[in-house]
Amino acid sequence: MENREPIDEKEGQLPEDTITIDEKEETPPEDTIAIDEKEETPPEDTITIDEKEETPPEDTITIDEKEETPPEDTITIDEKEETPPEDTITIDEKEETPFGDTVPIDENKKIFTEDDLLLEKDKVHLQMEAARKWIDLRHFIKSPQQQIKKEPVYALLISIPIALIFLILGGLKTGFTPAFDDVLLFTVLMAIVPPGFLHYLKRRRVKKIEQYFPNFLRDVAEMNRSGMTLTKSVGMVSKGEYGDLTTEIAKINAMLSWGVSFEDALDRFADRVATPLIYRSVALINQASRAGGNVPDVLEVAAKDAYVLKMMEKDRASNMIIYVIISYMSFGVFLFVIGILSYSFIPVMAEASITANATGGGAEEFIGVFDPEMFRRLFFHAALIQGFSSGLVAGQMGEGEVIAGLKHSVILTLIAWFTFTFFI
Repeated sequence: MENREPIDEKEGQLPEDTITIDEKEETPPEDTIAIDEKEETPPEDTITIDEKEETPPEDTITIDEKEETPPEDTITIDEKEETPPEDTITIDEKEETPFGDTVPIDENKKIFTEDDLLLEKDKVHLQMEAARKWIDLRHFIKSPQQQIKKEPVYALLISIPIALIFLILGGLKTGFTPAFDDVLLFTVLMAIVPPGFLHYLKRRRVKKIEQYFPNFLRDVAEMNRSGMTLTKSVGMVSKGEYGDLTTEIAKINAMLSWGVSFEDALDRFADRVATPLIYRSVALINQASRAGGNVPDVLEVAAKDAYVLKMMEKDRASNMIIYVIISYMSFGVFLFVIGILSYSFIPVMAEASITANATGGGAEEFIGVFDPEMFRRLFFHAALIQGFSSGLVAGQMGEGEVIAGLKHSVILTLIAWFTFTFFI
């Protein structure tokens, strides 16, 4: 019993890593805070509780700042003036800057009215017409034969100088005698025959082209509808026979084989022929094809339209041919009356003048000296003028062109010359 500890030792021995019971404070782990600490330590990226101001992120402003900082591309709220974009003007500026495609209004600049604009447009048209005439003249100098075929009126530039040379030589040889009338007549004929004849040839060729043109369009439409392309369709059609239109179809086919579009080839064809019917049909085809229409249907419509116009033109020509015949008949009546006067009135007046001059007694003062040759010459001039004018009127009424009446004028003047030379 000796080795036992005394009973009065109330405290027992504990291990070294424990705390005695009377210690009221408990030691927490190293990574914790003691219980009696009222303040709790937040993480490093937070603010303690006793801080009244909360720190916002770096891109924000603290709460106590009354002014809010906007982004860099904006203006602070307390600025009363708002800055507009660079391409505009501030609000307080009274002048407004127009956009880039407009012109600023200048108060000192003259304001054009509608009449002024029309006058300016007319001036521009006149300048364009003058430039076009100058271009045509240059083309005539470069290739006279081509321009004369295209515009027969240009033949006057060659025929008139030749006629004037003939007039001068004939006048020097005959003088101002009755034979000078024949020289003057053939001078006029030499001036008007070349353009009249060339216009007749051109008109006959154009009529044949217009006659076959609807058939050409109809054949191209049928081949294109069967599945062939326009180039192959025109190539097949060019092997057919279409009169004077065959050569033009061959040119269109050559342009298509070179890569020229169908519309451009038709435009050049219309410029070469240069008739209202061809221009109308080509414009109809090109506008419809550019709008996305069905090409075979468009060609069919154009062919039908050209055929109808051609029939209307034939009806007009058949209705107006009667007036051409009337022009010839009236000129024949005029020559008949002059012939009667030349055979009946002029000889009687010549004999009466001779008798009055022989008897005397004041009768010669009433009749005077009557010259039959002077009256025949006067009638001859009247017949030439009547024939030339009637021919121009016949051309205008029959074919709608004055230049088309040159052939009638030549025919009627030659009839007058032949009548007075061999019959009167």
